[in-house]
Amino acid sequence: MQPSIPNLLTPILAVMCATYFIAWLALVMRRQRIGYVFFGVGWLANAGLFIFNWVAAGEPPFGNMYHVQIVLALCFLPLYLMAARQLAFTWTACFFAFASGLPLLGAIFMEKNVGWQRMAVLQSPWFVPHVLSYMIGYALCTVAFVMTLAKWIRLKILHQEDVSRYRTAITVVLRLSFPFMTFGMLSGALWAEEAWGAYWSWDAKETWSLITWMLYVIYFHCLTRKPLRRFAEPAQILAFMALLTTFFLVNLLPKLGSVLHSYAR
Repeated sequence: MQPSIPNLLTPILAVMCATYFIAWLALVMRRQRIGYVFFGVGWLANAGLFIFNWVAAGEPPFGNMYHVQIVLALCFLPLYLMAARQLAFTWTACFFAFASGLPLLGAIFMEKNVGWQRMAVLQSPWFVPHVLSYMIGYALCTVAFVMTLAKWIRLKILHQEDVSRYRTAITVVLRLSFPFMTFGMLSGALWAEEAWGAYWSWDAKETWSLITWMLYVIYFHCLTRKPLRRFAEPAQILAFMALLTTFFLVNLLPKLGSVLHSYAR
């Protein structure tokens, strides 16, 4: 029966993904109640799949790309609720809903290794906080990038000049993401020292995570100097491209493969 599970997961993931995108569409069309219902239903199904993966693996399901995509999709609704409650960003719901569907869309086309087991090197208390902090940081960066695209559409296609609330929200969301990415990188270094006896090995995953972090530093620096502010958005876009390289390409392309992080495939 086990070989049939990945085949069953594909349509389940497709339905969950569609649920998130329906939520996004309803919220864009100002059908708030419908949008929130679909967002919540999608999240509950997402949480159910996360629990299933945990039970099937017998371990926290953070160790391969399929598992991590499910975890990433699970981050967006709680983060939206925090942003809506603490920052009064209720209008950003559609962006969080849209971003929730993207990891599941990717998971549909990935190998669904449900029964993953932890390798010896992963038997560390740093494993879960390291991965989870990166997932939270990456989720927030994804929302910021989606909002950047929406801002560009409003400026260039819809010719709406007042996009100041987008700029503010993007900056706030990225400021929230940065401590999580920083903790992810530092906890990874501590974990590496525990596992391999060196804090940093300059393998592909580590190098690209550092490039991503530094590009976001450049983005924040550009915001602090008026002559440099016009470079802030290009820096953010480059940073997100580096993030995608770190998260996807390093794991999926053999030439960029990370030997020390091969468990994430």
